[in-house]
Amino acid sequence: EHVQVPVKVVEGEIPAGLDGAFCRNGPNPIVSQQKKRYHWFDGHAMLHTLMIKDGKATYTNQFIPCPRYQIEQELGEEYFPTIGEYKGLVGLLKLTFHAQLVKQKIDDLKQVAPPNTNVLMYNNKFYCLHEANLPMECRMFPDGRLEYLEYETFDGVLDYPVSAHPVKDGEDELIFHSYSVDEQLIEEHGTMKIGKYNSKQQAVSTYLVPTPSKEHVSFAHSIITTDRYIIVWDCSVHFQTDALFYGGSFFKNTKHSLKFGVVPKDATSRDDVIWIDSNESGAIVHPLHAWEEVEEVFEDGDLISSRTIIKVWSPFSKDLELDLNKANTFHMVEYEIDVNSKSVTREVIDDTINSEFSVMPPRAKPASSFVAAPSSSALSEIKVESTTKRHSTLSYEDRFGFTAILGDEGHFIGYAKWNLVRRRLDSTVYYGKDEIGGEPTVLRADDNKIYIGCYTYNEQDAQSSFIIYDGETNEKVCRLEMPHRVPYGFHGQFISREDLEKHFEYHENRPSSKLKEETEEEMYRRLVQQMTTMLTFP
Repeated sequence: EHVQVPVKVVEGEIPAGLDGAFCRNGPNPIVSQQKKRYHWFDGHAMLHTLMIKDGKATYTNQFIPCPRYQIEQELGEEYFPTIGEYKGLVGLLKLTFHAQLVKQKIDDLKQVAPPNTNVLMYNNKFYCLHEANLPMECRMFPDGRLEYLEYETFDGVLDYPVSAHPVKDGEDELIFHSYSVDEQLIEEHGTMKIGKYNSKQQAVSTYLVPTPSKEHVSFAHSIITTDRYIIVWDCSVHFQTDALFYGGSFFKNTKHSLKFGVVPKDATSRDDVIWIDSNESGAIVHPLHAWEEVEEVFEDGDLISSRTIIKVWSPFSKDLELDLNKANTFHMVEYEIDVNSKSVTREVIDDTINSEFSVMPPRAKPASSFVAAPSSSALSEIKVESTTKRHSTLSYEDRFGFTAILGDEGHFIGYAKWNLVRRRLDSTVYYGKDEIGGEPTVLRADDNKIYIGCYTYNEQDAQSSFIIYDGETNEKVCRLEMPHRVPYGFHGQFISREDLEKHFEYHENRPSSKLKEETEEEMYRRLVQQMTTMLTFP
């Protein structure tokens, strides 16, 4: 672990107005304690924080101090079961006594998994996420260090896990979901649950089980939303206990067809959910974007009929396998979900590149110096026939999206830029020779300009970097040389300086913390100790 280590800019300059923190989460096993069979979902959560301010950057990495991590550190060894050790008859026996073993240390099974998948800043609170857990709240300090606070329940309402991909809907609302393989949760609730929380009202306004049965558990890693709907899915990758005898992931590809669940945002029960079968097997994991198009038919100026079409852009895999030793193929597709006729069509946008891990630019914040984009009227109303009009909620601001490009061995080797208006692959960017990257992340500067940031690792030089690209031109803006190896990890978020300061201020009014911001003297002593360690143990 390192705290506030200066990061050297070796190419270009950090853009003016780019101010905030890039936080990237991921599993990091402690090798000295690792004795159990390892799976790539295992490993304690580690947060890598690149803090950018006034054209300079510092780096802090820390194991996220969740109860599981703290307990195993006190014991000096692995205690909690890992996914990797659930294999064969011995694994079946361990799975049978999983709950009993875990509850000797942590009573709530929704607080056990390492929060190693994603992070979220919402309502001035910083959360570390895993789809088998409740959101874990931490306090972040200005130097990037974390302090564990509690697991979020929204005043006791949450009784089901929350996934690593909740969606902020406007300024106040958070839409969330997850699935579960826990037999007791399935029996009490179902195989999936979705909800909506309003920070102003401080209340959960929607909380329901959308799935029609409890027959199987689908790998429902994400959700996506439009103006009026929440879109969930039941894909062909299902939880299967017989995977114990083969190793790898518990989730295996089946012949089941991919189904979409269209949930109105004001839904109150499962009866309000519309399930539509695509009539083909396959899976989507990280969708890019979704919007609505309403087609209206007029006759002599009178509205005769209307229908709602939901467009979903997403990388799609016909035969997804959740196995790190197998490379999957994803192609960008557009789904057209007709809510009225309950039909789904799929069109391939591009099949020349293999890409996944989707990201859209965050909404721009109002600023007096911001020049508004051209009018979106060309997008909001599309004339189909003389008597037919199609109104679209796809905005000018959402015309571009990004995904990571996968190489032959399954590593990320660049990123792709997609044009949702012209319905095509816009451009691609590939990292340098021998460089492998992580998930591309959109960074929005104070002037609302978009940048793409990504950690890379040069296997030949054994050097980690953070590269920033111009989101419009794809030109490399700068390269930062990381002082230490940064693992590839899972997901990350860029948190603006404004949101960071609100978070810091929020915690100033809460009870005093065990952690305190370092004094200059403490920082000096720590840096001397780090330099001494580096010189003594090269």
